[in-house]
Amino acid sequence: MRNIFPAFVVWLGLAAHVAALLIVRRRSTDAPVVAILNLAVVLCVLTYWAQKWYSYIVHDITWYYTDQLVPLYAIVVCILSAVTLSSRHTLGLPHWVVFSIDAFVLIGAALFFSFFRITKLM
Repeated sequence: MRNIFPAFVVWLGLAAHVAALLIVRRRSTDAPVVAILNLAVVLCVLTYWAQKWYSYIVHDITWYYTDQLVPLYAIVVCILSAVTLSSRHTLGLPHWVVFSIDAFVLIGAALFFSFFRITKLM
């Protein structure tokens, strides 16, 4: 079984990271490209988790605080990006750390979705 949509989304995200890296390295713009990309990624993560939060509330699902570590990371990065985009502070190192974490996760997800197939369930 192969689902092409998740693989497409992950490869598109990885291509966006490569493009942002090339733009920053060539210094073709003064815009905070890495901060904008980090903000876009965490907004996608928060959109995904908003559906889960709705399920927790409506369907009375038991959830644990450890389940909320990924959204907490996304909220912290969102605040970091908002501070960078709203002021003159560049906060370069934290954005590059987040950018690197996102890139490594996307590389792993791209390889997983491209090569892993379930042939038997039992």
